Amino acid sequence: MAGTIQDLLIAAVAFVLVLSVVVFVHEYGHFRVGRWCGIRVKSFSIGLGSEWIGWTDKHGTRWKISRLPLGGFVSWVDDTDGSSTLPASEEHRELSDEEARQRGHFRAQPLWKRAVTVAAGPLTNFVFAIATFALIAFIVGRDTTDYASLSPRIGGVQTDSAASEAGLRSGDLILRVDEQSVATWGAFHTTVSSSPNEALSLTVENAGERRSVTVTPRLVERPSPSGVERVGVIGVSLGVLDSDRTVEAVGPIEALGVGARNTWAIVSSTASYVAGIFTGHNSGRDIAGPIGIFTQSGQIATMALDGVEDDLLAKAASLLRALALWAAVLSVAVGIVNLLPIPILDGGHLLFYAIEAVRGGRPLPAAAQEWAYRAGLAVMASLFLFATWNDITRLFPGAH
Repeated sequence: MAGTIQDLLIAAVAFVLVLSVVVFVHEYGHFRVGRWCGIRVKSFSIGLGSEWIGWTDKHGTRWKISRLPLGGFVSWVDDTDGSSTLPASEEHRELSDEEARQRGHFRAQPLWKRAVTVAAGPLTNFVFAIATFALIAFIVGRDTTDYASLSPRIGGVQTDSAASEAGLRSGDLILRVDEQSVATWGAFHTTVSSSPNEALSLTVENAGERRSVTVTPRLVERPSPSGVERVGVIGVSLGVLDSDRTVEAVGPIEALGVGARNTWAIVSSTASYVAGIFTGHNSGRDIAGPIGIFTQSGQIATMALDGVEDDLLAKAASLLRALALWAAVLSVAVGIVNLLPIPILDGGHLLFYAIEAVRGGRPLPAAAQEWAYRAGLAVMASLFLFATWNDITRLFPGAH
């Protein structure tokens, strides 16, 4: 019971910290570029709902942390809601276009200012990811370790996984699987992946003590180049000793290249996965919602803490590095999602601006925009429910 509570606390703290950083980065992009364009910002909120704590800066912007740690927003001076989709404030409607522009109203700005301000949010997410990957590569170095060839030593064990139920522990060294010697992590991983729902007899060693453990890999489905593959997982991560690692020093320019390549790899793989869903080659079951991100945050934090020696400084460094990398990955995901041409998202706003430009500066009629926003809200609600259902079925495999 105590372990479960501790895992939940770790997951909650990791989730709130990482999500708050990613949301701040996104909204700060809107905020900073909006200010550069002369747009007045009414409020900057991390989180949703009622204000928890806040302060007002010299420009009249209310900075606040709200009580629900999901999302956030930048509200312009002429907004009546945090999404900037509802009709403008009464003050804005009473002003001429020139007066509204001079007062910094968002809706009165030239098309290019509105477009760059909206695009700045997701673009800042990508810049943050590149910078984070680059900084870690510069500080830590480029890891060239061949992990598949390392000894099959367990680093972290996921809560409620097949491994935890079987009694596997961090530090366990796998010696045999079904009486067959296993010398490398790659060989062990291959055996587990190819044995879903098959009981495996493991001989493990920890602190000089040998014992036998029986574990049954759980069946999961995941996308592959040929469609969906069915593999076995037990819920463990590789335990890597410092002496096992091969790390090369990276200069600042090369580090930026590492950051850009890592970010592009996430973008391209995500695009390939989404395209595969529409062509029928991939399943949508890997789409995760808030519950999935919460769970993954906890697993990443727990594995980072369990994967190093019992040294407080080493654990703190491992945790910070793991959460920073996770924030970079989520930042790319947030950037991609927000660029989708769905009304209420940044990409939807940019689509409207493109149509406005094609129409010679005339925006779509208010009624058409309202119906588009309603449709966009329905699409996003459907995606949220679908992702949440995926999260639930991953937590409780028998639910579907």
